[in-house]
Amino acid sequence: MSILNLNGAIKYRKRMEQVKDFTNLQLNGYTPTDIDFAYDVKGQLFIFGELKFKGVPMPEGQRRFLKAIYEGLTAAGKKVVIIVAEHEAPTDQDIDAGNAIVVGATDKNLIGMTVKQACDKFLEQNI
Repeated sequence: MSILNLNGAIKYRKRMEQVKDFTNLQLNGYTPTDIDFAYDVKGQLFIFGELKFKGVPMPEGQRRFLKAIYEGLTAAGKKVVIIVAEHEAPTDQDIDAGNAIVVGATDKNLIGMTVKQACDKFLEQNI
C-alpha cells in the first residue's frame, strides 16, 4: 500500500499521522533515526533531506548517520547531497517541505534556497 499518490500528495493521511513507537526496538541502548526525504535517481544520484523546526538542532546521532551515508555513497562514486531545512509550521499544520528554507547542505551553494529550488539545482548540475 502506497501512502503517496503519483503527484506526491498524501493518500492515506491517517497512516501518516500514526506515531511509530520504537520502545521495543532499542539495540544496545541505541534508538533508530529517520530521514524526512530521500531520492534515488537511477542508483547514481541521491538526495537526502531533514526538516527541522526553526532553531531546533539536529541530534548528533542523526548527523553522524547522514554523514556516513554521504561518505559511503560518495566513495562509491555516486553523486550525493544532504540538505537540512527549517520550517515554522505549528504542530497542527502540515509542513510544506518544498518551501522549507535550506540552512545546511553538503553543497553550500544551496543554503538559503527553498528545498524545491535546491533539489532542482542539484539535479540540473548532475544529470
